[in-house]
Amino acid sequence: MAKIVITDDASLIREMLGELVEELGHTVIGANSGEELLEIYEKEKPDVVFLDIIMDDNGLDVLEKLKKMDSNAKVVICSAIAGMQTIMEEAKAKGAVTCIAKPFNLEDIRAAIQMCLSAQ
Repeated sequence: MAKIVITDDASLIREMLGELVEELGHTVIGANSGEELLEIYEKEKPDVVFLDIIMDDNGLDVLEKLKKMDSNAKVVICSAIAGMQTIMEEAKAKGAVTCIAKPFNLEDIRAAIQMCLSAQ
């Protein structure tokens, strides 16, 4: 299956999402900041990245840096804030494959991973 990095500054969210992703049969690596994500990405070359939008590092800024590092990076933006459509449009313009809302559910996670793995 896929190697997936989950980036969120809240350890509980990383653990919860990680358990759901592992339940789907994937390998999970946790990152607690955008900086840590970029370091992990360089070393691990994961198949998919879940990236929180609201962290100490702005998720959209991290997305831009990641796409400069690897234009083929497959990123799912995670958000719990209202106005998801606006965030999704901006995230897609910056290279995200899709966006999912917190609280997470298994089907949304499965669909997001599938979208990333099938994206060109």
